[in-house]
Amino acid sequence: MLRITLNRAVSAAILIVIASIFSFILIAAFPGNVAALIAELRGGFVSQEVVDQVALEYRLNDPLILRYFHWLGEVVQGQLGHSLRTGESVAAALAERLKPTAILVLGGSLVTLIMGVSLGFAGALWPNGLADRLIRAFAVFNVSLPKFFLAAMLIYVFGVQMQLLPTFGFRGPASWLLPCIAVGAVPGALLSRLIRVGLEEAMAKPYVITAKAKGFARRRILFRDALPNIVPVFLTAFGMNIAFITQSSLIIEPIFSWNGVGAYFVEAARFRDLPVLQSCLLMFSVLFILVNLAVDLIVMMADPLQRRAKRG
Repeated sequence: MLRITLNRAVSAAILIVIASIFSFILIAAFPGNVAALIAELRGGFVSQEVVDQVALEYRLNDPLILRYFHWLGEVVQGQLGHSLRTGESVAAALAERLKPTAILVLGGSLVTLIMGVSLGFAGALWPNGLADRLIRAFAVFNVSLPKFFLAAMLIYVFGVQMQLLPTFGFRGPASWLLPCIAVGAVPGALLSRLIRVGLEEAMAKPYVITAKAKGFARRRILFRDALPNIVPVFLTAFGMNIAFITQSSLIIEPIFSWNGVGAYFVEAARFRDLPVLQSCLLMFSVLFILVNLAVDLIVMMADPLQRRAKRG
């Protein structure tokens, strides 16, 4: 198991290096004269001398490979540069904005988990009945809704009409509920269908037929026999949904006026703040890789068949 973990960790490290290369190249290939853009964002009269000074300061005249290694060395030291718009440290700004995004991702993941398991299990418990059809229709309807529209409807119903929950700002647990539902509802609906289908397939296995022959109730068979056997597939899908939830923060945070990393990225894209864009792209890529690494290791620990296959 230790050898497998080390191999996966090395693979993840290689992927992080590749992600850093793409994050750097995407911003380095930004169209137009980057030095002139930076000089304009600083304000004042932009002469050719100022543009040349900016190009020298940011090493824009150096070969691309040298610029990448210089940038990577600063990133490893925790120096992500400074915002072109505000002049603040990007690392400090990201650290300040990380809490709202972390709460949104964790809360959305919890909503996804609760919705996916409960709806999927309920559909498998009463297959092809009214409850199963309603859950299926709800899941399809939920998946079809754009995230921004769902967020707007949650604000209108629970904030404007019913006035039950706050809809603006990061102001404590009550203000977390609607954004977490907005990012977790769609992946929760997708996960519920996966669990429903997986449980139905598991109910046709020989061990389930044996349990039925012993007279066990369907609820007990689903919970004790079928559900543990779909855990590897469930964990893999859940890990992918965490990455989906993280991406959703780019849309949901500005809608609810959360000052998180997602809103920071959108703001940087609007003002062409290149160091912020570069740092956010790298952070999202590293998070996606680390989440998949953790899920892969958990799945291997939960599924002995995969451990044997890896050893083989």
